[in-house]
Amino acid sequence: MRVKTSSSLFEPFESLAELTNRHPRACFGQVVLVIPGPEGGAVPPTEAEFAGYEIVEATEEEKARLAEAGYRLKGLELSTH
Repeated sequence: MRVKTSSSLFEPFESLAELTNRHPRACFGQVVLVIPGPEGGAVPPTEAEFAGYEIVEATEEEKARLAEAGYRLKGLELSTH
């Protein structure tokens, strides 16, 4: 999956990201969005929304898992086919 920021409050960037429930910030088996690398880390739903994260590229399964975990991000709309 690829994400980018769109908030004017943060330096714009685009990065690979992954979903995992094997991170200390993943609560009760819920998935959390993780940006790899030294500047990355786990980004819970409220922080992702505040930072203006957008989904650039993701599978339908990844989008569904994000939605189930409470993420409300631009580009997260699921296909209806």
